Amino acid sequence: MSTRPRLPRIWIITDPAHPDGPVAPVMRALRGCAPGMAGVQLRARHVPDRQLVSWGRELRRVTHDRDCLLTINRRADVAEIVGADGVHLPERALSVEEIRYGWPDMPLIGVSRHDRQGLARAERDEATYAFLSPVFAVPEKNEPMGIEGFEAAIAHVGIPTYALGGISSGDTGALLRAGAFGVAVRRAVYGSDEPADAIRRFIEVFEESMR
Repeated sequence: MSTRPRLPRIWIITDPAHPDGPVAPVMRALRGCAPGMAGVQLRARHVPDRQLVSWGRELRRVTHDRDCLLTINRRADVAEIVGADGVHLPERALSVEEIRYGWPDMPLIGVSRHDRQGLARAERDEATYAFLSPVFAVPEKNEPMGIEGFEAAIAHVGIPTYALGGISSGDTGALLRAGAFGVAVRRAVYGSDEPADAIRRFIEVFEESMR
């Protein structure tokens, strides 16, 4: 079994609809990030397999240069092809058990969850980590749980859990105090004219929490 890499504090989820594509904003964002502090999840539904692999290979080069982890949403086969560090499974995707059976050397298996029951199941399945969402309002997503709801959902759950859904750097300190292992973001990076500055603001909060 492969050695499990150290988890980052920030996951950047790609946005393939960005005018510059999914890769360039990540490159800019990682310039503001210490090595290993961030990870990247390639999430690009409804694109041809060859395009997904092409972006995956580009992101593998970018993340390798910055000593950052890379996961692929849903597609363990693509993760293997591009040499990613793992796969991230939506709640209705294949199970952790199925991925481990088919890809026994997959270092990271992350999952998306939306409530306490889902987190408990992820812990029983021995997923590497979980995203819990939506914390704040996100278009076309479930009712937001807020920071108090997030805290209640992760209480006594042992799996490292990241807050996802409308997260800003200003929210991060309260989420860390509520027990979040870290945060997962998309709009905070892809909606910024200066992605490196956006990530740097998150990092400042993490550094302050460690003092």
